[in-house]
Amino acid sequence: MAMTNGERFDEERAGKYDAWTRKTIPGYEALHDMAMFFIKTGMENAPETPRLLIAGSGTGMELSYFAERNPKWTFTGADPSREMTAIAKRRLEERGLSERAEIHTGFVHDLPESEPYDAATLILVMHFLPDDGEKLALLESISARMKPDSPFILADLHADKNSPKFPRFMETKKARQSATGMSEEDLEKWFDDLHANIHFVPEERILELLGEAGFKDVERFYNAILFGGWVARKG
Repeated sequence: MAMTNGERFDEERAGKYDAWTRKTIPGYEALHDMAMFFIKTGMENAPETPRLLIAGSGTGMELSYFAERNPKWTFTGADPSREMTAIAKRRLEERGLSERAEIHTGFVHDLPESEPYDAATLILVMHFLPDDGEKLALLESISARMKPDSPFILADLHADKNSPKFPRFMETKKARQSATGMSEEDLEKWFDDLHANIHFVPEERILELLGEAGFKDVERFYNAILFGGWVARKG
């Protein structure tokens, strides 16, 4: 069985996650900004107070970013890591956003039944799952909780590991990480983890999985070395 996000992110790693991601993901804030506007423009028929599902809500960066800029949006977050969820709850409370966001420690399929959501996101989560049915199951559990035609944002690491381009992209990624000031020890740990625990699939497979899960009109809007972002609609 694959290692879950809950197992991956102990207290130490959860506490370092935000600083770590800003060093490793080019355009991290820009990704969230673009995602927010694709959601806004994709919710033409949503009510005045739309409900968003944030799958893999992590430390709450996404939740707080969206909530601070959209005072009428409400949120349900789900993440299996108790440590990450605790950080997210503290972050929302410090910003006075707790009343508009409910965070569950667990998986999307564990969420209580509710009205379908007006939008959903899955940002930097799916690459932790193997493509043995787990990736598809997660996408299906999100799709099943969304309104027809509602917008969905997916961002993930992606690559064809058998491609001759893959080693070059990895070396480019490593050189960029070194330039951010990451120590040699942290750099080696990061790349060991990348090889051992990230389940890469090429973009073609991501598009196939989205279609199988019931999403349509898929477009890529973000690309940063090995990271990609796609916007789609619930079919």
